[in-house]
Amino acid sequence: MEKQVRIRSTQLSWGIQAWIENIINSKLYDQLADDLAQQIDEGIYLPGDKLPSIRKLSKQRRVSTSTVQNAYELLEKRQRVISRPQSGFYVREIPVTRPLSVVDDQGPNLPASFSIHQMATRVLQNCQRPGLINLGTALPSPEFLPVKQLQRLIAGLVRHRMSEIVVSEFPPGLQELRVQIARRMAELGCHVTADDIVITNGCQEALLLCLRAVAESGDIVAVESPCFIGTLQAIESLGMKVLEIPCDSERGISINALKLALEQWPVRAMVLNPTNNNPLGFTMTDVDRKVLLDVLTPRGIPIIEDNLFGDMQYSGSCPKALKAYDRHDQVLYCSSISKSIAPGLRVGWVSAGHYQPKIEFLKSFTSVGTSTLCQMAVAEFLENGGYDRHLRRIQSAYSLQMRQMIDAVERYFPPGTTTSKPKGGYILWVKLPEEVDAMLLHEKALAEGIAVMPGSLFSVSRRYENCIRLNCALPWSEQVKKALKTIGVLAGSLRQRGIHV
Repeated sequence: MEKQVRIRSTQLSWGIQAWIENIINSKLYDQLADDLAQQIDEGIYLPGDKLPSIRKLSKQRRVSTSTVQNAYELLEKRQRVISRPQSGFYVREIPVTRPLSVVDDQGPNLPASFSIHQMATRVLQNCQRPGLINLGTALPSPEFLPVKQLQRLIAGLVRHRMSEIVVSEFPPGLQELRVQIARRMAELGCHVTADDIVITNGCQEALLLCLRAVAESGDIVAVESPCFIGTLQAIESLGMKVLEIPCDSERGISINALKLALEQWPVRAMVLNPTNNNPLGFTMTDVDRKVLLDVLTPRGIPIIEDNLFGDMQYSGSCPKALKAYDRHDQVLYCSSISKSIAPGLRVGWVSAGHYQPKIEFLKSFTSVGTSTLCQMAVAEFLENGGYDRHLRRIQSAYSLQMRQMIDAVERYFPPGTTTSKPKGGYILWVKLPEEVDAMLLHEKALAEGIAVMPGSLFSVSRRYENCIRLNCALPWSEQVKKALKTIGVLAGSLRQRGIHV
């Protein structure tokens, strides 16, 4: 009897020991899985990268091979990694969310007079409140800007060229800057000279000048849908009407819908953002750009090309501008350094073909000129190679930022959420379940110290009331990650409320 008790006691102790070991092992592989997930978030392992073998990681971490195996299987359940037989474990490719649906089957809306100024101003002011995590306005954080390089350049200019700085530079603008821009445009396939370029106060002024040069109050201007808020505000300020043309989420504007619109309405001009589009993120193919021109050119419809994000292709190889295919001088090309070098410098430009004289005339009595110091600083930055080095850095940085943001949306946002698939820039378009009111989400997020841009501002017909635009040009941090998790929770609660209404 005593022997039987000893045996049972020994068996019991072995059972307790095994139970304790299981708890310890589960904590070990949980922690290991969390560590690996953090390394993936931080870009140490990128999508498609092979992770260390089970045996190698076991030696590195001084844990059993079964602990590593369990950690990898846990990450696989979390959809962070995938296993490949006879090969190992790999970081799951991003984006993992379902792509936005194609909208080619939708026709254009009726041309419309509209007013979004008050709502847009209120939302933009909300996003600029001090202390917010600003995922709303499309402004890069200073960490992504060449602050120190510009500081040195400007200090040198002030020391050595102050007598030139204090003199106003009238249109078309500083010659040395226009030379540098012409060279940059040549890389995009545009054969222009310095004399074909007018310097402006950012891309927004360039856009306004172009609209005034090609259309008048009451005219119909075709735009992409969804459309950049600033474009809609510019058209509204001039008393023109908007005709929204739906876009494919990957290829851009629907040519079929555009043809249908042109058959029905007297479109006077078109505004396009064909490269790293804001907000959808698409980049039109060369073939589609040529087809677009084939549709618009015979009708004599001028095209205002907004290429603000054109230099930010993740691959480092930027597509040709739409203007590169223009053989009839109908494309008015606009861009600026606001998204790449410094928004505060307010240096933009336009190359407008045979509309150039009118652009110069309008610029001369609208704002007279653009800051001479800012023009000098940008010219030198472009000339000395600093811009190319800076571009390589931000192209890589924004690619990583975008992967991390999409991954966070996939993990934290409610089921049915879809995202755009940008190949450049730092703008992410998110389509939430239909039950979610994005404007209400914007207001609830503000109360949590977070700003997002509601999709209804990107359309005069309020088509995108369940969409938001996110700015990915904030350094990735635990704070940003928590903000996205909070937005996801808020969106989930609004979805549930909408389902039960």
